[in-house]
Amino acid sequence: MGTLLQDVRYGLRMLVKKPTFTIVAVLTLALGVGANTAIFSIVNAVLLHSLPYRDPDRLVKIFFNEPGVGLRDVRFSEPELDDLQTRASVFEDVTPIVPASTNLTGAKQPERLEVVFTSFSYFSVLGVIPQIGRLYGPQDFTLGFSPAVVISDALWRRAYGADPNVLGRSLRLDDDPYTIIGVLPRGFRHPGPTVAGDVQVFLAAGFSADPFPQPPIRGNRFIFAGAIGRLKPGLTLAQAQARLTAMAAELRHDFPTDYPPQGQWTIEIQPLQETLVGKVRPMLLVLLGAVILIVFIVSLNIANLLLARASGRQQEMAVRLALGASRGRMVRQMLTESMLLSLIGGAAGIATAVGTLGFILRFVPSNVSRLNEVRIDWVVLAFALLISILTGLVFGLAPALHSAEVALSSAIREGGRGSGYSTKTGRLRDVLIVSELAFAVILMVGAGLLLRTLRDLLQENPGFHPAHVVTARIWLTGPNDPKRDPYLDIPRRVTFDRELLRRMKAIPGVELAAITSALPTANNDPNANGGLAIEDRPVESSQDLRAERIRISPDYFEVLEATLIRGRSFTEGDEDGKQPVAIIDETTARKYWPTRDPLGRRVRFGRDPTRPWMTVVGIIKDIKSDGLDIDGVPHIYVSTYQDPGRQLSVVLRTSLPATLLEPQIRHEIQSIDPGLPVFSVSSMNDILDRSLASRRFSADLVGGFAGLAVLLASIGIYGLLAYMVGQRSREIGLRMALGARRDDILKLFLRKGVALAGVGIIAGVVVSASTTSMMASLLYGVRPHDPAVFVIVPLLLFAIAILASYLPARRATKVDPMIALREA
Repeated sequence: MGTLLQDVRYGLRMLVKKPTFTIVAVLTLALGVGANTAIFSIVNAVLLHSLPYRDPDRLVKIFFNEPGVGLRDVRFSEPELDDLQTRASVFEDVTPIVPASTNLTGAKQPERLEVVFTSFSYFSVLGVIPQIGRLYGPQDFTLGFSPAVVISDALWRRAYGADPNVLGRSLRLDDDPYTIIGVLPRGFRHPGPTVAGDVQVFLAAGFSADPFPQPPIRGNRFIFAGAIGRLKPGLTLAQAQARLTAMAAELRHDFPTDYPPQGQWTIEIQPLQETLVGKVRPMLLVLLGAVILIVFIVSLNIANLLLARASGRQQEMAVRLALGASRGRMVRQMLTESMLLSLIGGAAGIATAVGTLGFILRFVPSNVSRLNEVRIDWVVLAFALLISILTGLVFGLAPALHSAEVALSSAIREGGRGSGYSTKTGRLRDVLIVSELAFAVILMVGAGLLLRTLRDLLQENPGFHPAHVVTARIWLTGPNDPKRDPYLDIPRRVTFDRELLRRMKAIPGVELAAITSALPTANNDPNANGGLAIEDRPVESSQDLRAERIRISPDYFEVLEATLIRGRSFTEGDEDGKQPVAIIDETTARKYWPTRDPLGRRVRFGRDPTRPWMTVVGIIKDIKSDGLDIDGVPHIYVSTYQDPGRQLSVVLRTSLPATLLEPQIRHEIQSIDPGLPVFSVSSMNDILDRSLASRRFSADLVGGFAGLAVLLASIGIYGLLAYMVGQRSREIGLRMALGARRDDILKLFLRKGVALAGVGIIAGVVVSASTTSMMASLLYGVRPHDPAVFVIVPLLLFAIAILASYLPARRATKVDPMIALREA
């Protein structure tokens, strides 16, 4: 123990003795460890931590699928929900989860709130304990909506100032009275899809009375977004899936008219955690891989610094060996110094991660779940400590072994000459530089693929012109009692729509105004995708037809400046009571009428034969309604005057900014109905940018890491050649004294840099070619082995390496032979 303390004290003295070296090494380490700690804290919270619910391993997401027609997570009916609870013998309890928006009415200012409709067992399924009050349960059961609601901690603090007397207060949602019975814990988040953010109000329903269809019919599937179940104790996922598959087969046999054989209707379960994080796993693992490569590069850079430092200390080591120190003691001393350096750098890295984590999280896309659980906890600290120790071993082991292997007589001789450069040291440093360049190539190729994907998406034609378009969203009130619903039927909704458009067009600076149910690149309406029937086709062949329905007003395509290929747009005369009409996009035309003219053909949504047929009157150029990176989804546009909905977005063509228009839009809408909140007022360009948030985040972060890797690699190759020039100044002087030209000296060192860069880049390209296929899910329009990236990246890095080699090589040509020989 005493010897170890002596080594630590001596190591600290040596670090203090060389402050420049220590500061550079600590800052470099802090960068590598800090980046790893910050990214790992996100990966740990999102991917590795168990869900913060009771027995999370027993929680599953339930999907209703029709694999025969390629459909997954379709809607289900109340009888099918009963089958899960009473017939399956699989679940301890089940709850549907229906995300929605609601209007907070009766307050000074109407407000849109995020809600979720569940069954009365929702909180018992998750095992949640309230912060104050109680949670709804079976005792609150009603056939329709229960008047008892639970609110989130965020809403409690924002709207009620964290008042503990909030229990029993009334809350009016869509003009229906509810009573607050409890407040959820601060860290609770709904483990499922939402419309636009964290759920603020939780409502329970029996799904068997107003406003739901009555009586419950198996074929009337109105519950969407799936369900959550808790498996019975001792039941494995495979056993539960086998029972559900068998039950689905029995239901298809018992109710053949409700389950057409073409659909092959079935039930699937997956671990709840996998459904929450599965889509973002590739992105987070790529980011984690990038920061791990950064740590490797940092380690190699510091190993090079330590080798140079060790070479300069050869005389000291030789003297200690001559005085009786063992080689093992020398290795331990050098490793102790390396570990001290790594621990100091690790501590600085943790401080960097703590200071920057909040900043990084601001840029993480909102589709990454569980971000509220991200923190620097003991697991993250242990990871940072492990990274620091491993880094210390990686960059300290080679210099330590090198110093111990120095022959005593050779060391004394070299130390006396002042030359710390040996053939063995040179080879080792060459290997480190080659490895550093190879890692830099891997990072640059990954960044290049992601940045090229982002560039292609930014240049992707969305099918319209987003400039000078401002949007705002509205959600029409829908009380539970149909008798009090001001927008119950088509005439009342159409009246609202027409008045809304009249007022929007009257706003100064607005050129055109229109209404849509789904904004481009932001279509998140779970009811939009529906089954489709085409006239003159057999029922059996129509089972696999699907299209997304988008409601629009007549001037919608004119506002967006979208291209009408054939036919006509909607007119003011396309209203209720007239022949229903539809406009299809190019994808729909190609998919369902590949060899025929779709104009004049008739289609309808759903399987109800009593619904009227819609006549196709126009074909519009594809508009990217579901995202810039999503292709091939059929869309059918219907007139909002014939099929109005409650979810509306106003689109305005104007030269004015959204911030200036927002108060005018809100005033005009609330002049029609004071209880309607107006939200998400923004420009169409901002909407397009938000749709790329996830790809932009990963591309920017990996691109930044790649830039850092290039910087470190170029510093490494520059440092190596600069060190060689300094150590071989006597040799350079002799060569020049014997007649060597300055060009010969320049070529000597440039050749070294070029050789190292060539080997490192080739190695990096080979490794990249074998690993980039793992990034395929993050790419769009770019192949994992994109030729442009695999040509540009090596050439760019090679040019940087040549520049980094040229500077010390040019310095070598400035060596004065007489001075070099005199100093030697």
